[in-house]
Amino acid sequence: MDLQSALNTPHIRVKLVAMIHTTLIAAALNSYWLPASYQFYNILFIISLFWAIHWKESSDAVQIACLIDVIGFLFDLTGIILYFPSKGAILSAVFAIFNLALRPFTLLLLHRELTDRGGRLSLTTEATGNNPSSYEDIDQHHQVFTPTVLS
Repeated sequence: MDLQSALNTPHIRVKLVAMIHTTLIAAALNSYWLPASYQFYNILFIISLFWAIHWKESSDAVQIACLIDVIGFLFDLTGIILYFPSKGAILSAVFAIFNLALRPFTLLLLHRELTDRGGRLSLTTEATGNNPSSYEDIDQHHQVFTPTVLS
């Protein structure tokens, strides 16, 4: 299987993103220079990816992963700029920079997965349109029941 067909296969994209980011995050955390917040939001990101892998039809899991990926990009950029090591830990910094550089591409893969699952990137919830609601309006009369007498 080549890379292009793997990226077009549903559910493989999330597994690929989880594998790559888990490896890069673990390698970046092998040193002392990153703040504890780096570990916290990246663990949340990995958990949301595992949630998306487990619930294959859930668009909510992928939507949360996309949101954490965007926020993680901003936090990674800030953390690397503010806490970059002056000496030592350069290999850890390189992995953190790779993790930062891959976040926009993985966001595109997660967005494609989200649209394949029938979701969309939105911060609001809607009860109309393509999102049917389980709410039934009992004030509306849908069907009039007329009993018939069998003779």
